[in-house]
Amino acid sequence: METIEILKLTSDTLFKAFMLSKHTNRLKARMIHLVTGIDEELLLHAEYQSTELPVKHKKDKVYRTDIVVKVDKHLLNIEMNADYYPEYKVKNSRYMNVIASESFETGEKYDNRFVIQINIDDFDAYGLDELIYEFRFMEVKHRIVEEETYVSYHINLSKIEDLCYTSDERSELVNILKIFKATNEEELDNLRGEVYMDEAIDEIRRICRDKNIIGLYDAEKVANKVMNNRIDYAKQQGYEEGEEAGIQKNKQEMIIQMRKEGLKEETIMRIANVTQAELKEFK
Repeated sequence: METIEILKLTSDTLFKAFMLSKHTNRLKARMIHLVTGIDEELLLHAEYQSTELPVKHKKDKVYRTDIVVKVDKHLLNIEMNADYYPEYKVKNSRYMNVIASESFETGEKYDNRFVIQINIDDFDAYGLDELIYEFRFMEVKHRIVEEETYVSYHINLSKIEDLCYTSDERSELVNILKIFKATNEEELDNLRGEVYMDEAIDEIRRICRDKNIIGLYDAEKVANKVMNNRIDYAKQQGYEEGEEAGIQKNKQEMIIQMRKEGLKEETIMRIANVTQAELKEFK
């Protein structure tokens, strides 16, 4: 078997390619079932999408989700959060709000749609040595749950090597999550055994040989490096906008560089997370 470079699934490009592939359906179904309890058989036939959420007004910000899953009466949003920044929880909460409101506006009954978000965090956001954090609307003092159909999970990837688990299901989930952290073929091959794991690992190898995906991955790395530099610069200069100023400067720099590289407009829009109208404004 040929030796290839394994690209981490915490990358936006690789994560979406992996999650949208039909060859990983068994693993995704098992993982989501272990986190949420949703019937695994239903998840096997679920529809996975990477989508642009609708906006009500032209000036509203456009949100592009990582993955949206439609299954039975459930609507799931799965987000890979590779880097910590203060606003990431706010951004993902807005995703949930838009997804929920769109569902209700298109004729769904309010008691007939479960909106669930699964955040896969490559960092410890809460510092409590837990693998999974579950959030619901509840009364603070008596912990009375107000809303059952609106749930957010945060999976802590940084703890999968450190914590000990006695539950067979929890250990199985940890094994699945290790796929997202693997950086070489040996680490992946050590996870083989279950059919769904073998299928997923074979698909990772295929994705990591795809020249188009490798190109997007490389462009993403450059974009992230530029963005981090711009954010740091914005903070050092004392901008009131802080990170937002850095992000906007990053987009300008990123788009200029990608145009020099001859990337297509659709590819630039995806990597820079801008609409066609915004892309024209940058010109």
